[in-house]
Parts: sequence; structure tokens; C-alpha cells
Amino acid sequence: MISILHYHDVGGYGRFGLMRMRKVIHLGPVNSRGGMSAVIQSLVKHPPEHWFAEALATHADDSVIAMIGTWNSSRSELQLLAREGQIDLAHIHVTHSASWWRKRDLMRICEKNEIPTVIHIHSGRFDEFCSGLSGGSVRRNLCKRVRRTVVLEERWLSRLVNWIPPDSEVIPNPSESIVERKGHLPGGTLKLLMLSRGGRGKGLDFATKVLDSLLSTGVDATLRMSGEIPKGNRDTKGGRIEYLGWVSEKRKAELIAESDFLLMPSEFEGSSMAVIESIVNGLPCIVSPACAETVGMDSLVLGLEDPRVWAERVQGLSDSHCYAEVVDELSQQAKRFSIEVVRERWGAIYEGLMQEANASNDSH
Repeated sequence: MISILHYHDVGGYGRFGLMRMRKVIHLGPVNSRGGMSAVIQSLVKHPPEHWFAEALATHADDSVIAMIGTWNSSRSELQLLAREGQIDLAHIHVTHSASWWRKRDLMRICEKNEIPTVIHIHSGRFDEFCSGLSGGSVRRNLCKRVRRTVVLEERWLSRLVNWIPPDSEVIPNPSESIVERKGHLPGGTLKLLMLSRGGRGKGLDFATKVLDSLLSTGVDATLRMSGEIPKGNRDTKGGRIEYLGWVSEKRKAELIAESDFLLMPSEFEGSSMAVIESIVNGLPCIVSPACAETVGMDSLVLGLEDPRVWAERVQGLSDSHCYAEVVDELSQQAKRFSIEVVRERWGAIYEGLMQEANASNDSH
């Protein structure tokens, strides 16, 4: 395996005419909470054909000290691997705020060592970040030679047009089925689910109002919410609301399997992994306009003006015939997020960058 790491022939073929394996290193919050880490782990597990992948964690949840230690360790490891020529391509995962400034340092290490680089933007608020003093830094660093910018959805190409290069591409986050929901229909108590990190703009209070509206019309319903537990005394509506805190992957799968609907009333989203996972697993989701492109079905997108409208849509879709139709259409939407489709698209970007790097080296 070591010989593969050090083998860098320009033509892409090794001895006996066999294409050699190339190495991509993913840099981001690999082990942190949230959808971004799940995406990175999936991409590491399913690299494109003729590639193998590893990852270096650039973030830690535990404490500031742990965060600094993780960052310094990964930065040093990247420098070592780069100097030894053990990396063919770097795939850097960024959001807004401090994440950008940390990753900019990693971009410079890659540039110094002539490593082709993907800058993968995950933030749903990156345009706000760029609108401030940071926009100039983003513009300068993304237009570097042998560097490609990728965003999660088409809408971000227009929102970020003033800062990202014109050759930026869109690749959705991948997901794979983790539960069997075939034949699932609402029955008895209506089970609502909200999966998010919690916090500002995610719509926790709105989701509770949707539940209130259902209960006020005599519908037997419950709501489970994962993520950061809100501070202060929270009304559980007599046990009908369950605040779960952070959940394991195993528990998340159980929740998706048991629930009838996912609610995602977010004010902003990059590309919600909770929605994508629901789509792939056949769990109908009612979402805000921030998730419209992700869900891909107009009938599942509602404004945030009135939670009663959400409650009415949930009731309407609870009809067994309507429910089955939605699940069937979701299965068509799920194809966009297929591991095989996504890894093939990443393979095209990786190979394109390698060809660009080789052409640049030849010209020198």
C-alpha cells in the first residue's frame, strides 16, 4: 500500500498497464456532531473509482482545548503528508465564520505543495459571510490555479456569484437507505419528527405550534426533536413533545423508521441532511422554502407564516392513498442522492483537477 501512496506517474497508469490508485485526503469536522461529518464519512467510505480516501479531523466538539489540539495535530499531519508526496488531491470542507479562516490555512499548505484542491462549501449562510469583510478573501482564494469550488445546490451558484469562480459546480450530499419502511402508513398516534442541530433559525418553536394545531383539532399526535436541548423550562405538552438531545446513528435510524412525518421549518439551510435522509428512506417531510430544492416536491414545501397550514398538510397527507403516493414520488427524488451517482460526479471533478495539474506541470 505504501508504494501506491508514493507513486505519482503523470499518465495515471502503473506497471502492467493497470491504473494506479490515487489518494484524496478529506479535511473537515469528521468526528463532530451534525450532517457535515456524516457527509465526509460517506465520501471517505465511497471514494470514486481508482481513488482511495482518508480524512483528517479539523474540529472537535468537546472543548476549546480539544479543538485547538485537533486542529494543530491535523495541520501538522497535512504538512507531513504533503512534503512526503503522499497526497494526490485535497478535499476541504468549509462553512462560514471561523471555519473559513482555518481552512484557508490548509489551502495555503496545499498550494505550497502543488496539491490540487476541492473547496466544498456546506454552509447555508455563506452568502451572508461573504457579504462582509470576508468576501475578498473568499474571492481571492477560490480562484487559485488547480482549485475547484463545489456547492450543494443550484441556488447557491446565483447567491454566491460575486465570490465563487464561474466554473464552480453543484454536487448534492449523498445518503443511503438505513431502514426498511416499505408499507409504512400512519395509524393511531401521528408521530412527527424533527432532526436538526437545534439553535437559531431551525424552527423548533414553529414545530411545536404545528403540534399544537393538530392537537387543537382532535388529532392524536406526538413530536420528537433531536439536537441541542433548548434552555429554560420547556412545555412537553403532557409528554407529547420529547426533547432527545444528540442522538446516535442507530437511534436516528430507529426514529426515521418509527415516524410518520419529518418537519423541517428552517429559515435557512445549505442542504439539509435530515431531509435527504428522510427522502432516501421514504419518510415524507414537510419543509420550508429553504429546503425546496432539496426535497424537490412542491407539495411538501410550505411557507413559515402559519403553522396551521402545516398541520392541515400533515392531516391531508396522512390519508393512506396520499401517503403512498408521496412515498412513491420520494423514491424518484432519492436517485439524486444515490451514493453511486454522487461518487461518479466526484470522480469527474477529481480526474479533471488531476489533468489540469498535469497540464500545468508540463507547461512548466
